[in-house]
Amino acid sequence: MKIKYILSALVLVLFLVSTSFAGSVYHKYLMKGSVLEVTDGMAYICVGTNDGAQVGQELIVVRFTKTGESPGLKGQPMFEKEEVGKVQVKEIVDEHMANAKIISGEVKVHDIVELKK
Repeated sequence: MKIKYILSALVLVLFLVSTSFAGSVYHKYLMKGSVLEVTDGMAYICVGTNDGAQVGQELIVVRFTKTGESPGLKGQPMFEKEEVGKVQVKEIVDEHMANAKIISGEVKVHDIVELKK
């Protein structure tokens, strides 16, 4: 009976660790740089202190547009990367998020921000 409780506790701990790890992996590889919301000339972006974001920093906004299918890769989609605007970080919300003012272009939800080089 004691082993059953130990195993249950171990499973719970592993579950909690894996879900917190999954969240950081999700942010790092799937959400990082995403424009999550655009309202009144401001963009809520998935870039924060963990990514090196700082107030005043300018970021290029890009959009990936499907251009067709790759002829040699059995229907793999092809995408074109296009610069569509710029934003300036106005407020760091936390380690993963920031609010940015749209300073040029037409920024939409699902666009991606990149550090200006």
